[in-house]
Amino acid sequence: MDHAISVSTLGSFELAFRGRPVQRWRAGKTRDLFQFLLLRRGVVVPREALHESLWPGSSWSANSSSLKVAVHTLRKVLATCQTPPEETNSPSLRLATRETGYILQATGLWVDFEVFDDLVDQGHRAESAAAHREASRHYRAAAELYGGDFLAGAPMEWANVQREWLRGRFLYVLQRLAETSLAEGDSLSVMRYCRRTIEIEPYREESYRMLMYTHAELGQLNQVHRWYEICTTRLHQDLQIDPAPATRRTYSRAMQGQLNAHSWESINY
Repeated sequence: MDHAISVSTLGSFELAFRGRPVQRWRAGKTRDLFQFLLLRRGVVVPREALHESLWPGSSWSANSSSLKVAVHTLRKVLATCQTPPEETNSPSLRLATRETGYILQATGLWVDFEVFDDLVDQGHRAESAAAHREASRHYRAAAELYGGDFLAGAPMEWANVQREWLRGRFLYVLQRLAETSLAEGDSLSVMRYCRRTIEIEPYREESYRMLMYTHAELGQLNQVHRWYEICTTRLHQDLQIDPAPATRRTYSRAMQGQLNAHSWESINY
């Protein structure tokens, strides 16, 4: 779907006007300023707070020029989407000055992490109402949208907070989709969702148990052994801990052919 103004933050960052990405952000903190204000869209952010977030640890005064330069260059970037006077209801994106700071004003803006958050919330509401098929539909859409970590590679602390929030919600989505796929006997989907989980959280033992269980049902005991080996090696080497009893129990029963369609809950809990 095309959007007049869109922002992608999950995996890679992109600001696009009418499908045309901004290619050059110039030097300095222009892009960081936009990303920071995007998280606080519609709220006046004090100049001192902006300076501290973009130049942490450096001194600030009302005469500091670094923030003024970033604001000026950001306005030049956003000028490409200014709404003509005769099109006041069209999508727009502006950086406005207020007495105490700056505010990012937007109309008709599509932002991927906001859509992702909304899909997760819709899925959870449907799940709470026992509308499981609808919940899965929302969760699948959220999983498809999540192309990677929020502003991947950005070292700023304010980005880390948002990144962990979204990552945690994505892990929840993957868990619910894996559980649903397991209940439906969809082995390939179980593998796919568990692998994505392990890529993000390599110590989540329940995902390894699901993989072992699924491969055991398919008669692939070599794969059961490999996933158990990967799990135990990571736990030992990185965390210096042993796998949980449920993990060891899953592996033992799988290798002895003692799993059946009703085994999952008894193994996992």
